[in-house]
Amino acid sequence: MSRSAAERVSRRRMRLSTHPVASSSNVKTLLTSTAVAVLLVVLAGCSTSTLPVDDAGGPAPLKSYAPADRVAMPEMAGERVDGGGRFSLKGLRGKVVVVNAWASWCGPCSAEAPGLSRVHQELRGEGLRVVGINADVSVGDARAFEKDAELVYPSLHDPQGRQLLRLPKGVVNTAGYPFTVIVDREGRIAATRIGAIDEAELKRLVRPLLPA
Repeated sequence: MSRSAAERVSRRRMRLSTHPVASSSNVKTLLTSTAVAVLLVVLAGCSTSTLPVDDAGGPAPLKSYAPADRVAMPEMAGERVDGGGRFSLKGLRGKVVVVNAWASWCGPCSAEAPGLSRVHQELRGEGLRVVGINADVSVGDARAFEKDAELVYPSLHDPQGRQLLRLPKGVVNTAGYPFTVIVDREGRIAATRIGAIDEAELKRLVRPLLPA
């Protein structure tokens, strides 16, 4: 080997010695960190939902739609929580329908329930109905909630969220409870409320939709 070739080999060995090969434990740590980062990105994407926005560009808990902007409320049907058989929104066409999504473990759901029952009873004769969509896995827990809250309106048992997934994208965030969708007499979504809705607010939203 020539002297110049030997010098090149020597310099290459010196460079390698200053950049040691990563150990197997370091490689595993790097791979684990990368996998966690990818998982977090995926989970963030799954939890992202398009919400109505207010004038400032932020999420709008309450959103009302003009008649020309209303979209059809999808059909929702299933077994009642109280064991009273099947129930369908289609059978309420011509009524103003308040669809309230709730769960027994949800504190705000418990707080708003008495007001929903009162509005259902007070305005029933004017053409309004309240319907619940329950997300509990255990129908027993849902029935206990109905009994404790003395609900006077029926609820569909929807433990896998299949009914709520039928809602048009962007109308409401279905990831949290409670939320309410108000349907006009033509079966169109007239308003949505993210979070608990109080009695006065609900009446203010539904009265203009009732027959004169």
